Amino acid sequence: MPQSHPASVNARRVLVAAVPPALAAVAVLATFLSVRDRLPDRMAVHIGPGGNADGFSGQGAFLTTALGVLLGDGVLFAALAHWIRTTPGVQRVLAVIGGTVAVLTGWLIVAVLLANTDVTDASSATLPGAQAALAFAAAAGYAAVGWLICGKAEETESVSGPSAGAERLTLADSETAGWTRVAGSRVLPVTGILVVTAGVVIGFTTGWVPALPLVITGVPMALLTGARVTADRRGITVTPSLAPWPRLNVPLQRIAEAGHRTVNPVRDFGGWGYRARPGASGIVLRSGDAISARLTTGSEFVVTVDDAATAAALLNTLADRERRTAAGG
Repeated sequence: MPQSHPASVNARRVLVAAVPPALAAVAVLATFLSVRDRLPDRMAVHIGPGGNADGFSGQGAFLTTALGVLLGDGVLFAALAHWIRTTPGVQRVLAVIGGTVAVLTGWLIVAVLLANTDVTDASSATLPGAQAALAFAAAAGYAAVGWLICGKAEETESVSGPSAGAERLTLADSETAGWTRVAGSRVLPVTGILVVTAGVVIGFTTGWVPALPLVITGVPMALLTGARVTADRRGITVTPSLAPWPRLNVPLQRIAEAGHRTVNPVRDFGGWGYRARPGASGIVLRSGDAISARLTTGSEFVVTVDDAATAAALLNTLADRERRTAAGG
C-alpha cells in the first residue's frame, strides 16, 4: 500500500487547494461591496462570446451563487487533498486543479461585477475579450506555482496481490463455467450530478468556457451507476450496465493468479471509477470485496464486486487450464 508522505507536504497541498478559493471569495465580496451602489438591480451575470449580455440576475442571488461556488470549490478540493494523502500523485493533481479553478472563476466573477458598474441597462454590459485571456493566464500561472509549492513526495508502492495458495474451483476437463455479477456505485452518480450542477451554475454565472470541463466530466460519472463483471474463459470482462461499451477485458493469458481482497477507493486508489497508480489498476466502484488479479507483468488488477472469492477461484482454474493447453499438456 502507498505510504503517507510528510505532514508538511500534505499541509502545503491542502493549502494549495484551499487558499485561492478563500482569497477569491474575499476579492469578490470586497469588489461587490465597493461598487454595490453603482450596480443595476438587475445585473448581467453572463456575457456571451460576442461580448453582449444574455443572462441576468438580482444582486443578492448573484453574490450568493458566486460565493457558494468559490467556497464550495475550496471545501471540496481541500477535503479531497487531505483524504487521499496516501496517494501523493493524485493528491498533487487535485490540489492544483482546485486552486486553479478558483483563480479562473474568481477572476471572471470580479470582471463581471466591474462590467456591470455604472451601467443603467444591464443588457448593455460588455466584457472585453482580454478579461477572459487574463483569467486563463492567471489560472495557468497559479497552476505552475501551485505545482511547485506542492512539491514531490516519495511514494512507496507494494503490490498486494493474491496469496500463493489461491483457491481453485473444481472442474472436470470437459466442463466449463462462467461467473457474472453486477457491481453498483452510489458515489459516482451522486458525484457526477454535483459536478454537472456546479458546471451549470458556473456556466450561467461566469461563462460556459470554464464550465464545459465540469459538464463533460460530470455526465459520464452520473451515468456510471454500475458495471457487469464477468469471469470466464475470456478472463475478466467489465462492461457498463447501461451500455455495451466501453468494454475492458483482461485475458486469461495475462493472469498469473487471482484472489480477492478488501479495497478502499480513496485510500488505495485516490477515488472511484477506472483508477491507475504505480503497480495497480482497476475498476473501483465502491468499498469492499474485490477480485485481485496478479498479472504476468507483476502488477495488480482489481474489480470491486460481491462474491469475488468465487470469481477468483474460477479464474485460477481456467488460467491453469489455459497454461496447460498452451504447453500442449
